[in-house]
Parts: sequence; C-alpha cells; structure tokens
Amino acid sequence: MLDRAFSSVPVRWLLPTLVAAVLAGCAAQQVQPGAGAPSDIAAGLPTDPNALVLGAEVALQRNQYREAARAYVRASQLASDEQLAEQATRVAYEHHQWTLVLTAAERWLELNQTNEEARRFAGFAALHLYQIDRAAEHLGFLLDTAFINPQAGFLALLPQLSEEGSAAGTTAVLQKLVQKYPALTEAHYALGRSAMQSDNFALALTHAQKAHELGPFWSPAGLLLGQVQMIRGDAETGLKTAREVIQRDGQDSYRLEYALMLLQSGRDKEGRAELTALASSESAAAVAERALADIDFQLGDREAAKQRYSALLSSGRYVYEALFYLGAIAELRESWDEAVQIYGRVTSGEMAVAAQSRAALIKMRRTGIKEGLAHLEEFGSTRPQYALDIITARANLLANSGDRSGALAVLDQALEEYPDSAELRFARIFQLEAAERVDQSIAELRKLVADRPADPAATNALGYTLVDRTRNHKEGMQLIAQALAETPDNGAVLDSMGWAMHRQKRDDEALDYLQRAKRRINDAEVDLHLAEVLIALNRKEEASATLKEALERYPDNTKVHKRLQSLPN
Repeated sequence: MLDRAFSSVPVRWLLPTLVAAVLAGCAAQQVQPGAGAPSDIAAGLPTDPNALVLGAEVALQRNQYREAARAYVRASQLASDEQLAEQATRVAYEHHQWTLVLTAAERWLELNQTNEEARRFAGFAALHLYQIDRAAEHLGFLLDTAFINPQAGFLALLPQLSEEGSAAGTTAVLQKLVQKYPALTEAHYALGRSAMQSDNFALALTHAQKAHELGPFWSPAGLLLGQVQMIRGDAETGLKTAREVIQRDGQDSYRLEYALMLLQSGRDKEGRAELTALASSESAAAVAERALADIDFQLGDREAAKQRYSALLSSGRYVYEALFYLGAIAELRESWDEAVQIYGRVTSGEMAVAAQSRAALIKMRRTGIKEGLAHLEEFGSTRPQYALDIITARANLLANSGDRSGALAVLDQALEEYPDSAELRFARIFQLEAAERVDQSIAELRKLVADRPADPAATNALGYTLVDRTRNHKEGMQLIAQALAETPDNGAVLDSMGWAMHRQKRDDEALDYLQRAKRRINDAEVDLHLAEVLIALNRKEEASATLKEALERYPDNTKVHKRLQSLPN
C-alpha cells in the first residue's frame, strides 16, 4: 500500500464560508452498490472550491469518508491547483474510494503530466476497479520513466501490484506490459510469477521458460522455472532445474526455496534435513524455523509447532504469524481464554483480521453476539487500514450467530460508504444466497460482472450460482468456461466446472474436473461435489471414503456429516 502521509491542506483553500451551507451541500447521498462513476461526483455539492474543501474537512472529522473524498475531488476539478488534486487523490485512496482515486489522479495528471505518484495512484485505482487497459496505460508510463530502467521497474512493480489487486488482475496487466518489452528477462519473470499465483500454470511455464532463456544464469528465473515445472506435475525436472541453480548460487534464500520444493514433491525427509541445516544459518534461521513450524502445525504435531512458534516469538521474528498460530493451537486445545488473549495480540500484519475474527467468534459463542461485535469494533476503531476487512468480519459474525438480516444490514450500510469495494459486494451476494434470496443474489452478480466483465472471480461466481441454483445451466457453464480460460488451474473454478458437468449428467467429465480441484484446494464443498459424482458413477465406497476423509478435516461441517449419514447402502 502507498503509506505516505497526507500532505497538509493548502491554507489558501480554507477561506471563510457558511458551514451550514457546506454541510448541506455535502450531505450523505444514498449510493447503490457499484455506483460512483465520475458523473456522480458533483451531485448535490457546492460549486465553490473553498466551500468544498471546508466541507471535506468537516466530513473527515465526522468519519464521512466518501463525502470527504467526493468534495475534495470536486474541488480539484473546479480549481487548477496541483496540490489540491494530490490531496484529493490521497484522501480518496486512504479510504478505498477507487473511482474517486482514479478521477482525482487523472485530474492531477492534467495539471502535471509527468508526476509519477499520480500515475501510480491512477494505475492502482484502475487495477482495483479491474479496468485492465487503463491500469496498463498508467503503469506502462511508469516503467518508461519512474525507474532506473524497465528491468528494475518490473521487479519493483510486481509486489506492489500483487498487494493492490487480485492475482488474475495483476496477471492481466502484466500481459499487456510485457508486450512492450518482449526481450526483457525481468518482464517475463514478473509475468511468470504472477501467472503462477493466478493459477494459470501454462502461461506461467511459457514466461518462466522465456525468462530462463533470456537470463540463463539469473537465479530467480531458474528457480521460478523449477517451481512451475513442479506445480505442473513434473517434479523430477523441477527439482533438477532448482538444483542447478543452488549448485551455481547457493544463497540461503535459494536453498530454502529448494527445501520447500522437496517437501512439496513428497520428499519430506530430504526437505526437513535441508530446513534443519538452514536453521543453523544466521541469515536463514528464522525463515527455516518458520517453515518447520508450519509443517508441524499442518501435520497436527501441536506440541512441536508450539515450541517452534514460541522460539520465533522470543527471537522477535515473524511475531504476528507466530502469535496467530499459538492462538490457533490454544483454540484447538479448547483453552478459550488463552486463545482470545493470544489472538488479541495480533494487531498488525496479514493475520491481524483473521486473529481478531477468531477471538470475536470465541467471545460470541461464550458470551453472546454483542461481545463478539464489540471486540471487532474496538479493534477496527483505531485501524482504518482494516476497515473493509472488519466490516466483512462483522457481517460474518452476525451470520454465524444466525442473524442473516443483520449481516446484510451491515453490508448494505457499508456499501453506501464504499460502493467500489468488490470484496463487500461479493460478501453481500454470498449473504443473499445463504438467506435463500437467490434471485437478488443473481441480479447483484450480473451487476458485478457488468462492472468487471473480465474478472474471473465474478464470472465464476455468477456461473456457479446459475448452475447450482437455477436451470440456466448453459449460460452458467459459458461463464465458468470464461473464468477457466483466465485461471485454468484454479481449484474453485475447476470445482464449478465439475459441478456444472454433473448437473448436465456428464459425470465422467465432471470427475476429472473435481479430482483436479481437490488436488488444488482443501474445501469441504469440493469433497461434497466429488462424492455426489462418485455416487452417480456407482462408486459408493469411494464416495464414502471421500466424505469420511472430509469429516476428519472438517469435523464441524454439518453438510458433510449429513451426507455421509444419508449415503445409500
């Protein structure tokens, strides 16, 4: 995320005006999910830039973030002041108003065509909105101007893009950027790595091979090629490629990658031995210990995992991750107070919202929904960077308590403030379907696909819902096929296609898709679908084994339990 602090508001914009008039002009508007096009920005606002800026400041103080951003952006449109355009962009970005970010950043560029920060904001906002061509246009300009050379640009942009957008969106943008640099090793490396993350392994292999061909002695390209070869099922070739890298360049970070590949290929003894050796290396000790802890946790060796995570905590490395898993271990032991206390310490990092959600769920189950919601609200009140995640967590907690209408009310209110959030829109659609309001969920999915026509997450969600909940199987399958073309190795999309085949009585074909989905993701829904197809193929013993295995992994899943009990003899 761009974390530079807001620049101060230019004093010349804070001229005296009637506050009452300003507040009336900036009154909150009802915003429908997906609204927020540039034509809506001026609706109901004053035409005096001074009044708009003052109103924006008052709105910020009242936590009316969308109104503040809207007023700032409108002021920037009415005044030829670059500093005001920058302020408008930053306020909108800080509060996840992606349409407003894009509008403000492009206004900033009208005033200063060479400003690199404006380009970056515009590119990232377009990526959030899944406007791939627009994102590539702005980011391509950065590659030409903002870095010492395009090679450095690709390596710098890759993690930034991955943080800002979805894996599929990042891959789509990089595909366009690579066209400008077909002979650049780093361009193909960036696209290959992103394609692997977006579950398009054929695309990943093509560009990993090209990167390795262009830079045969560049270790990251060789390791990426080995990883892609392995993930495509050729473990021996992948390990051989990776070994050639570490024989030539034995950096600890590359040895760690090789150790993880050994584990992934089923060579547990060799992989553990390599990690254990790395654990004695000063530069790689913490990373290796973390990997060993994760392995112990996944294998169910809680005591060994606890010891390793505790050692990481004492060393000051991977603190929040270690705390999260220590909290999970306490929760698995049903040490509820200890689990809540440990989860409560995870106040930053990727695990923060997951940890606070677990703590809130425990409190809800023990003392009621009010305590759980209060926990989330207290955490989120001082951490605006987690605003959208906390909203979704609150909705999920209400749904878990049985209050679907309360969950929908939370999301409806949130979407008035954050209409550009695809995450909130997906969450609302899920709650509509869970509440058996299927027609509404499909209508909202159609709006989402219209706004994000190339987003495989949206097309897959609509396709699966049509296949699963309606008789419109043909359109559903077409949408799933469209998503599968973008992410052909994605477990969720493979599952959707398998289920679509089953609904059309094509169970032999369905079985292949579902078995591939099961190899890609661990999900009880995949196991349920696979069992149904096996039953349809008269392979009842395999269906029973599939459900029993699923029940071991998900002992609280009532759907799996009921289906296992209802299996025909």
